[in-house]
Amino acid sequence: MGVFSSGGVGIDLGSANVTIFLESEGVVLREPSYVLASRDDPDNVLACGRDARQMLGRTPRAAMLVSPVMDGAVGDIEMTTTLLRELSEKAIGRRRALDRTRVVVSMGLGVTRVERAALEEAVKALDARRAALVRSTVAAAVGAGVSIDEPKGVMVVNIGGSTTEVAVLSADGVAASRSVRTGGMALDEAIIRYIRNEKGLVIGQRTAEDLKIDIGSAGKQEPESAEDVLLRGRDVRTGKPATVSVSPKDVNKAILPPLQTLLENIREAFENTPPELAADILERGVYLSGGGARLEGLRERLSELLSMPVHMSGSPEDDVAAGAGAIAADERLAFRLRKSGCLIEL
Repeated sequence: MGVFSSGGVGIDLGSANVTIFLESEGVVLREPSYVLASRDDPDNVLACGRDARQMLGRTPRAAMLVSPVMDGAVGDIEMTTTLLRELSEKAIGRRRALDRTRVVVSMGLGVTRVERAALEEAVKALDARRAALVRSTVAAAVGAGVSIDEPKGVMVVNIGGSTTEVAVLSADGVAASRSVRTGGMALDEAIIRYIRNEKGLVIGQRTAEDLKIDIGSAGKQEPESAEDVLLRGRDVRTGKPATVSVSPKDVNKAILPPLQTLLENIREAFENTPPELAADILERGVYLSGGGARLEGLRERLSELLSMPVHMSGSPEDDVAAGAGAIAADERLAFRLRKSGCLIEL
């Protein structure tokens, strides 16, 4: 029997969220990549995922909120292992949830040897029956149903929380790639700065993210249906609670600089693609993936910039986890990806 021959678990380990996919059920969990631990004893974990994120901006002095995965890389091995173990048990519904499974975890394109070694150590500590790492753009393509086995280039753009990866895939491998350490969180930070500077209001990361989702747009014109929102925060001058009105135009002004940088990086990646592969991409288009792809108008804006079709699945935020799960369940696919170097068994 093959290593990944009968079902499996796919995990998208992102800077913003951890998404878990089970072959028999689909995506069963998506929670923030946060760990709440005791400040005096970091080994004493108080909460993980959504429960920990609810403490963002409200952390008591005795506790600290940690993001163990930043810029697509593991910064704290033990806390990453704890995060994965706790959320896996929550998703599967039993202790030692991964000890009988075959699990495939996503790995960024731009990770260094040291960062990859840290990720390997964190995943091995889960004590899964068999485990492997897969390149996140490859998993995104598989999850979105994109054919990558032919010797024809296809471009996948995966926009995560803190990293955007652009890869040209061909013959089950990565023919060209570029990783830029900017993503959805950069837009949130831009909104925080804008609201502080232009509205005199201090807001947190959660509020900024909600604003981006609710009324943000990558389009050149604000959506006709969008309305102004009342935003509560702390007045910059007095330090007292205050309320201001924020329009979609405000949010679009805030995110325009990092958004432009993001789009330019994608365009440069395409311009540096070998001519033969570029011709294939012009024919097949670009596939947009990741939670950042959800920004309204982004697909259309990117299509206009590149002058080619840009495709997106119905749930781009699920693509990587779904692809990792499919690879864990399909021995033939796993074998092909091992040969191309995109899948690394642990």
